[in-house]
Amino acid sequence: MRLSAEKRMRKHLLEQLKARKILGARVAQGYKTKEDLQRLNMAPQVFMFKNLFSGQVLYSQVPAYHQDQIDASFPRPNWENRRPARRNDLWRVMCVVNFANYDYAIAAYDGLMKLRQVRDIHKAKEAKSMRRKNDEGNTWYYGQYRPSHSQEAIADLAHVIDEFELENTKIFWENTWRKGDDSHWRLDLIEHDSLPPFTGKFQSVVLDEMRLRGLDFVKEIREATEESSGVEEASSEVNEEAVA
Repeated sequence: MRLSAEKRMRKHLLEQLKARKILGARVAQGYKTKEDLQRLNMAPQVFMFKNLFSGQVLYSQVPAYHQDQIDASFPRPNWENRRPARRNDLWRVMCVVNFANYDYAIAAYDGLMKLRQVRDIHKAKEAKSMRRKNDEGNTWYYGQYRPSHSQEAIADLAHVIDEFELENTKIFWENTWRKGDDSHWRLDLIEHDSLPPFTGKFQSVVLDEMRLRGLDFVKEIREATEESSGVEEASSEVNEEAVA
């Protein structure tokens, strides 16, 4: 026989599981500031998920996604760019971007979201005019899949890193052919690598591993910066003594 408290707790847990299944991970809900990411023990990263059905791309500050992110990323859906479903079997990570610090990561995420807004709302006609068309004059597609979505997302990522000069950026690709030719990237700012091989069943495990790698990456950069600054201070002191 269950106590009333146990029944309430069981009901609460079932409601939480149902909400997670419908809406997604709560850790991904809402915009994250620098303090939020540090409090949640998240690394300064941007995660890009591709939709296997439509080719659309979703940006996330954490290794998960939520219905709120989908609503924010597709503010003006239409028949060529429908608001995608949140089903777990439809989304696969396309790349994970590690940044040198939290300010870089937030600037990159904000830049990607603003470029998406410009493409979909403010300059929708100009954006459509640059996409490959079919015989009917619509954006080329196969079934419901439109490759222009992922191509534009990758181009926006390259532009944001170049425009803000986000040095010491490292991108892990699900498949390196997606990045295109190296001539489109600032190789003095970016290093490319591959994600560990995985299946959809273990995607969350790989994403958490990348989160830990991101934290180690930031620590290494911080230590290298402190070491180089220490060497510079020591050399300047030696020079001052020599002059004296």
